[in-house]
Amino acid sequence: MTHFNTDFWEVPLDASCLDSIPAERAIWFETPSDRKRRHALQDFFQEVMPAVRDIMEKELTDRQQEVLRLYYFQGYTQQDIAAALKLTQSTVSRHLFGAARNGQKVGGAIPKLRKAIETRPPREVEKALSVLQARFAETA
Repeated sequence: MTHFNTDFWEVPLDASCLDSIPAERAIWFETPSDRKRRHALQDFFQEVMPAVRDIMEKELTDRQQEVLRLYYFQGYTQQDIAAALKLTQSTVSRHLFGAARNGQKVGGAIPKLRKAIETRPPREVEKALSVLQARFAETA
């Protein structure tokens, strides 16, 4: 009789049962096209990161930069950032995404960065984006 571990809901299986599943059906399977797209995205992010960091320094407050670095580059949660910086989680969220006032979003590091890049994209970003689009077109 099979016993369930209610902590994990694991079902013990014989190895031959797992071996009978084709690799192409596995959730971790990656086609050559998927791999090319993943590598293209990694290259794109490496290419644009210096320009994004430069925009961050010019457009964002010191606190917004700090919160953004912890959230996106270090992988901290909003709760972790709040504890580290002695803020509330809602304050961290406002630093990242802004707040709604009179039906409009105001403030926030992400909207500021997006607006700065959309209004005057750095040459590096435009070049990297065109390379990314070409590489994606190759995989289609």
